[in-house]
Amino acid sequence: MNNQMITKMKKTFLNNRDHWKIIGIVIALLVFIGLVAYGLQIIAESDVYITPPSQQKSALKNIKEQYEIAKIYSEIRQIRSDTGGSLFWLKLIALFVTVGGAVGGYLIGQSRATRSRLEFEDRKSVDTAYQTILQELSAEPPLLRAAAGAKLGLILKFFPEEWNVNENRKNQLIDLTKNILATSLSIEKDKSVLKNLTKAVVLHHSVESDSNSDKWDIGNCASLDFSNVKASDAYWAKTDFSNADFFCADLEKVSFRNSVLIKAQFRESILQNAVFINADCQNANFKSADCRNVDFSLANCQYADFTLTDIRNSNFSGAKLTGALFDRAKVFGVIISSETVFSDNPDKEVDNSENGDGSEMIVFKDWLSLKINELEKTS
Repeated sequence: MNNQMITKMKKTFLNNRDHWKIIGIVIALLVFIGLVAYGLQIIAESDVYITPPSQQKSALKNIKEQYEIAKIYSEIRQIRSDTGGSLFWLKLIALFVTVGGAVGGYLIGQSRATRSRLEFEDRKSVDTAYQTILQELSAEPPLLRAAAGAKLGLILKFFPEEWNVNENRKNQLIDLTKNILATSLSIEKDKSVLKNLTKAVVLHHSVESDSNSDKWDIGNCASLDFSNVKASDAYWAKTDFSNADFFCADLEKVSFRNSVLIKAQFRESILQNAVFINADCQNANFKSADCRNVDFSLANCQYADFTLTDIRNSNFSGAKLTGALFDRAKVFGVIISSETVFSDNPDKEVDNSENGDGSEMIVFKDWLSLKINELEKTS
């Protein structure tokens, strides 16, 4: 926390260092003006001497002369007050404020204009470099597309320091890059390029804290649109896909081991032989998805929706399935263990036929009783 505060203070100071320079220049200018004015005043008064009338009272015999001398002395005091006394300093302060405000305002205005121009030029150069990468991503040679995907992945993993942009612009570019990579996965056809894109899209990491307050590094792909992507064999373990949309996606043999998939949408997606070991799939939607031979071992699938889902021969050993919905799901050959948790599951019909043709429909509770009996016999 202290390091973050120190870093933030340093960054603020560096951003405003031109202002500090301007303030220093203004202060130096005001001091210089004050010294010059004071020196000139001393020079102007160096040859003025006056003897108070009280010291020559015995020598003066005419009252009128005493009056005239007192009058001249009073005028001299007034002049000194105007030029070296309180009025002089008030005028000098007014001069400082006027000159300092004018000069400082002009310099700060020029500084801001210069900074705005430089920021605009930096942004143009960043946009030009980014657009060049995007043009390579749409090039005809697969090698150029693969290289562009790798470059975009590096932007997510190590944002270029030479791109002098503020934090908001940096986050915008990172989000844009992830969305472009996700979209490319639904457009690209070359398998080698697709493999490269699947690696690049999950390279943006963030630090998360679990329930035990332990910090761990995790890929950040939350809320991305992966509709219709072709990502078979992708290794997407230990990544946050919360609220991501995988509608009609080809995710065969994808590894989601230890990933966060809370409220993820897998409707009508292909997930054959995918791995969800120890994944957090709370409230995930697998409706009408092809989940044959999927490994859900130790996965947290509480309140997940498996309506019309083909989960034949899938492994739910040690999985948490509290409140999960299996309405008309194809459940033949599903594997459970004594550690698998079922509770508050809606009592809907499931398809227990080997071919998944609906020829053997059974109520969920009855099917679960059969599975428990089979488990007891094998143990």
